[in-house]
Amino acid sequence: MFSRRVLLSRLGLLAAGGAALWLVRDRIPWPPPRTVFDAEPSTPWIPLPRDARLIEIEGRAAGHPVRIVVDSGAQFSAIDRTLAQALELPQAATLPMLAYGVSGQPSLTHTVRFDLALEGLAVQGMRAAVLDIAGLAAATGREFHMLLGRDVLRELVLEADFPRDRVRFHRPEAYRPPPDARPVALKLVGGAPMTPVSVEGSAPVDVLVDTGASGVLALSTEAARSAGLLAPGRRVDSAHSVSLGGISLDQLVRAETVEAAGLTLRGVDVQIYAPSAKGAIPPGLLGSGLFRRYRMALDLDGGRLFLIPAAASLVREPRP
Repeated sequence: MFSRRVLLSRLGLLAAGGAALWLVRDRIPWPPPRTVFDAEPSTPWIPLPRDARLIEIEGRAAGHPVRIVVDSGAQFSAIDRTLAQALELPQAATLPMLAYGVSGQPSLTHTVRFDLALEGLAVQGMRAAVLDIAGLAAATGREFHMLLGRDVLRELVLEADFPRDRVRFHRPEAYRPPPDARPVALKLVGGAPMTPVSVEGSAPVDVLVDTGASGVLALSTEAARSAGLLAPGRRVDSAHSVSLGGISLDQLVRAETVEAAGLTLRGVDVQIYAPSAKGAIPPGLLGSGLFRRYRMALDLDGGRLFLIPAAASLVREPRP
């Protein structure tokens, strides 16, 4: 029997695992896909489900309808194993790969090739890992078949307007943020977008910007202990999280303040996870819960992240 707090954590792929912080160890190059816009340099606004806590969009994989979670925490894209078999998608490589969630056991997998169609955008020559996405979706009470990871997001600028439940993509060289957009400190570590976060005035720690996590912040056990969240006398609750490694029972601690992305948040539930022993797991995840009152634009190619006030109008112009 799940408590209300635990049930809420299951509904949105909360924090410590998101839709998939996962890392694939691959000995062969992962060639980038080709992105083709119907009308340069951007797609139209794509609606998001009103009840969703993540970026869920509709698309077509090899002509078949799919629901996709856009996940900056995923190093590579993935497609459901049963769907890939039903569509008879060709295998892209013969070497096996390992996929890691934040916690739990790794999964042995391979990759397949197909073309993906989104509204106003074609992703040609896409390659995706084959994983049990249906099981992950079922554990969260959502229905999706794919994860769109950083291999594709590097070719695009992701703009998510959470207050208006919509998202769109831009060609990186043509995107300009509006004048009142606020830049967020961002650096790429092995291609992963990292930003500093401070908890209750502690020394900042670089965490992964993870649109596949529905909560505000999750920290590894070590990072949480360094921030003082596991000090004697602190109240520690429990909550379940879902990742590719399965359902895990994590610790949950209320932080008085969290400073992230130029914002100071008060009374934040921080989920604390025990990292997978074999995966190169970051010390924390900054989830989409932080951005829900904003439009956010993530430019992985340029190493940029912006927060845009919800009422602001988008201004785009070609780069010189």
